[in-house]
Amino acid sequence: MTETKSAGTFVKSSERCLSREELRSRLPTVFVAADRIASALRTGHRLFIFGNGGSAGDAQHIAAELVGRFVRERRALPALALTTDSSIVTAIANDYGFDKIFTRQLDAFAKAGDVALGISTSGNSKNVVNATRLAKQLGLTTVALTGGDGGVLSKEAEISITIGASTTAEIQEFHIMVGHLLCELIEENLFTHHSSNSLGRIFNPITERKILSLETLVSRRAIWRDQQKTVVWTNGCFDVIHAGHIRSLEAAKQLGDILLVGVNSDASVRRIKGPSRPVVHQKDRTTLIAALECVDAVALFEEDTPEAILQKVQPDLHCKGADYAPPSGKPIPEAKIVEAYGGRVAFLPLVPGLSTTKLLEKLG
Repeated sequence: MTETKSAGTFVKSSERCLSREELRSRLPTVFVAADRIASALRTGHRLFIFGNGGSAGDAQHIAAELVGRFVRERRALPALALTTDSSIVTAIANDYGFDKIFTRQLDAFAKAGDVALGISTSGNSKNVVNATRLAKQLGLTTVALTGGDGGVLSKEAEISITIGASTTAEIQEFHIMVGHLLCELIEENLFTHHSSNSLGRIFNPITERKILSLETLVSRRAIWRDQQKTVVWTNGCFDVIHAGHIRSLEAAKQLGDILLVGVNSDASVRRIKGPSRPVVHQKDRTTLIAALECVDAVALFEEDTPEAILQKVQPDLHCKGADYAPPSGKPIPEAKIVEAYGGRVAFLPLVPGLSTTKLLEKLG
């Protein structure tokens, strides 16, 4: 009878994990976290993972999958659980206090560009929160895996994956699912061989990670909003990039913390400019824009004008060229959407005599 009841409980628990929308709703943030971790590992940085009790076990599990393998046969990845060296942990706990068992290790081993992944079902484990704060000070990307309302940890971390379940056991079930998903996405990101037609994958990893899907962009926008960062948006065809484009983008960056650039797809450029355009394929246009230091993220959009993507991303500032400025400027159909959600439209200076059309005319 007991065995039957236990089996039934396990089945219900499994069904709950698979059927609930909880994990599905967190997927965009999981993708962002996996992308940031993969980018760090690709460029020679390391992943540090830490937590207490069951979360310590999760930290060790994730590190083992990355140092060993998850699914693919590939090189080892530098992931380290800060919970495994009993001599270090007990020495620090004895000499400095349990709240510092992870901060002391990060202080010893971590460098700017690494990633810290803190795990706490409550989000309030003091040693995990302390380590996350220090990681930010050291220049690490900080990722939190939490539960409930996220606690203090979700507010401290740059990227927070918070499972809003009601019990510790249920949160832990989701945590290991997230851990496995992170491992799978990291392996896929680093070791899948993409064809030359695959957008962005053949380019520099720093450039590549700036080119985002709409889903990922919306997820990152939520993170930036929580961090109270001013997000600036501008968009265009960027068919043949010239000095005017560069100066406008640099001016837009000066207006906030994060600069997002929307790039019209090839199909929309043809509708706007005619059948002979674009000259440069959308893959190359997005990559060239992403390579600029002033640009933080790039997104391709299919519509002729950016109303739909602006409605979803909701940047604080939407930048247009000075030729759109009132009272005699060109119409801005998306202005009503921006103003409706509380954003505002700003105008960027133009470089006289510079335009893609004129450049193409000179080239014949």
